[in-house]
Amino acid sequence: MRKIFFLISTLLFIFSAAYGVDIVDKSYREQFSTKTLNEDFYRHQMRTASFYDRQTSSVNGLVESFRGTSHYSYDLFSRSFIIGSKGVLDAQAFVYDSSIASISYILSGQYKKAEKLFTIFQREFYASKGDNIGLCNVYRTDLQRTRWGLKHGIDGNRVHLGPNMWIAIAVLQYTAITGKTDFVPFLIDMVKWAKEIKHYNFSDGKKGAPSMGYGWQPPDWSTVYSTENVIDYYAVLRMLKYIYKNSNKKVVSYFEKGNLTLKDINEEMANIERWLVRLIFDKKKQTFNMGYNANGVDRTDALDTVSWAIPAITPKRLEELGISPFDMMQFAEDNYLVTDKIDDVEIKGYDFTNQQGRRKNYRMVWFEGTGFHIVALQIMSVYAKKVGETELSNQYKEQAIEILSNVEKAANLINLIDKSLPYTSKRPKDKQIYTTFANEWEIPRGKNGTWVSSSSSTGWYLIATSAFNPLDFDTENIKYKLFNN
Repeated sequence: MRKIFFLISTLLFIFSAAYGVDIVDKSYREQFSTKTLNEDFYRHQMRTASFYDRQTSSVNGLVESFRGTSHYSYDLFSRSFIIGSKGVLDAQAFVYDSSIASISYILSGQYKKAEKLFTIFQREFYASKGDNIGLCNVYRTDLQRTRWGLKHGIDGNRVHLGPNMWIAIAVLQYTAITGKTDFVPFLIDMVKWAKEIKHYNFSDGKKGAPSMGYGWQPPDWSTVYSTENVIDYYAVLRMLKYIYKNSNKKVVSYFEKGNLTLKDINEEMANIERWLVRLIFDKKKQTFNMGYNANGVDRTDALDTVSWAIPAITPKRLEELGISPFDMMQFAEDNYLVTDKIDDVEIKGYDFTNQQGRRKNYRMVWFEGTGFHIVALQIMSVYAKKVGETELSNQYKEQAIEILSNVEKAANLINLIDKSLPYTSKRPKDKQIYTTFANEWEIPRGKNGTWVSSSSSTGWYLIATSAFNPLDFDTENIKYKLFNN
């Protein structure tokens, strides 16, 4: 029986790889890709879906973010490494990574697998977290769900805005692409939940953007405002607004039943835009700062404040707000573009931050971030052409192709299962620490110093190759069933 199942699975893989699916217009995506990736595109789709199948827990259906990580963890109190019984980051499903897995399934035409993940998270969203609801940042994949919900993972009971909004982003894309509206009430409740999170208050008493949320402290997350997380929320509001204005009466009735009006959405978007322009935008640097906390504006530079602002807010709207998307992209090139080596071969891509942001003497290619900055380059190429900047348009396109070819090169050099990618170009040893910023988030270490596949990096590789913008509806290059009926 097992042999028969394997044969059927293999035949299905070959059939799918031969025909594949085109969610994004083929001619549009191919202009931004390499010849080899275009020829291998449908197989790339199926390999990516196969990777997520392997990462899916047989216990509770969640997608593991990593597998085969080091047993060693660094203890801040003793300032030494301690060894555990299993990989520190094994059996952990970060919610954001699951959203990227869902989007990858959608881009591969495997909607049912995305639906299963959405159903799990929809149920978990409403499970009580003390006095609150929402999704924790990360869940265990080796424990069954109980009557009280899923067991939270390494981040404790932290419930942050960004990961919740990324599930909403994935559900929004699923809803628009498939035309199925079963999850619209869930989307509405997620936005209402975000509206209730503590917001920044301006001196005139008006609201700004929402804070990061709540849960295991320090710090007090209701006093921390993350530009990245806020941009995620803005993207959700913008897409939900489009659904409201471009759908039939049945869909609009969900909003009426959920007590969410177009006025509510517009007000939240205006609050966020005001917060971004008046508080977070740095006129000297011509880019967004990282956020705001109890000490004031956090002026750390971060790639995603550029790479997600472009596709989420859109270049056109940024210019209407008095912010040049061209200057923001130049800041990214000047501060985040790096070259690192894998097996003595140079790989070009984008780092999390600049030298000042990490305050260490090493740089690295962040494959997840490189993937979403490629998407920003693709979007800017199209926008530059529309506003008559033909030379810039070609430069963005050439840069997108060049960087994507470097990601392709890295995937071939590292040669992990299903051509998956690690988190970064660094391969730390069991007791070696590389951090994303100055003191935050150690790069995942593999057991005995091996490479570790990353769910987020692998998904963004497919997203970039597909020339797909998850943070907006690309009605020029995608035939959305929800809007074409």
